[in-house]
Amino acid sequence: MVMEVLVETQNIRKSYEKQNLFIKKREQVSAVNGVSLKIQKGCSIGLVGESGSGKSTLGRMTAGLETPTEGDVLFRGRPISNISLRKMRPLRRNIQMIFQNSSSVFDTSYTVGESIAEVIKNSEQVSKTECLEKIETILEQVGLDALYAQRNPKELSGGQRQRVNIARALVLHPEFVVCDEPVSSLDYSLRKQILTLLNDLRNKFGLTYLFITHDLNCVPYVCDMMAIMYAGKIMEQIDLKKKSMQDALHPYTNLLLSCIPAKMPSERKKCTMESIIDTTVIPDSRHCCRFFPRCPYCTERCINEEPLLKEVASGHFVACHIV
Repeated sequence: MVMEVLVETQNIRKSYEKQNLFIKKREQVSAVNGVSLKIQKGCSIGLVGESGSGKSTLGRMTAGLETPTEGDVLFRGRPISNISLRKMRPLRRNIQMIFQNSSSVFDTSYTVGESIAEVIKNSEQVSKTECLEKIETILEQVGLDALYAQRNPKELSGGQRQRVNIARALVLHPEFVVCDEPVSSLDYSLRKQILTLLNDLRNKFGLTYLFITHDLNCVPYVCDMMAIMYAGKIMEQIDLKKKSMQDALHPYTNLLLSCIPAKMPSERKKCTMESIIDTTVIPDSRHCCRFFPRCPYCTERCINEEPLLKEVASGHFVACHIV
């Protein structure tokens, strides 16, 4: 059965201007470098990579919060990257984002209920009673008592704030949700609770997730697919319903996997990534593999020719010459 593609990125790129204070010149810094990704309806894709790899920028573009420098984002086959705010408003209820830091996303002059009500009123014309019912219902669905609507975000614990953060994103019952590091600021026990909640809500409402994380341990628990991002490019993509993370072939993915601590402290070893970094080599991103300065298997071809993302097995894509 062919599944419907809900969100698609078509060779999108994003560059920012950066001021060089020494030579008083503006430079272009590239965050995302030509990413094409299809997210099927009801699927959850884990987007993994180090800090600075472009994950959050890609997530904000798929959510319609940033405009690509090149390329386009499609929602149900319709381009949304360059449409006006007026045309985007009807789509906004179907595309939401759960932000990383629940401490900074709330206006502390608003109560929890007022923060959620603002989202509802921006998309729907509802009576005060209907709005209150929606707020109480979504709070209960994320595991909070309806009385939390009267509280200020400053009065809540980190886990409670993140539940409110999720409630605010899901109160309109969107089809597509970008989860930007939703558990990175929480301790282990709270992480498991929030991941379980995200799974339960996805199954209940048929949600589609782009789950951004740097923690590979979260991926099998929440995601059907995994995409590994490095220096603005997708290095590897694995269908976790057909393969496991341990079937990864790209050297960068394997280095990430080697950094996952073993369950037994006696079996843990120091991550080997830092030992092979050559910070003196800066790749020319137009003509080479971005990972070659750090890759132990680098060849002359890697320096002169950029590898394309190719399918090497059913549901498994890799951008690497040695594979």
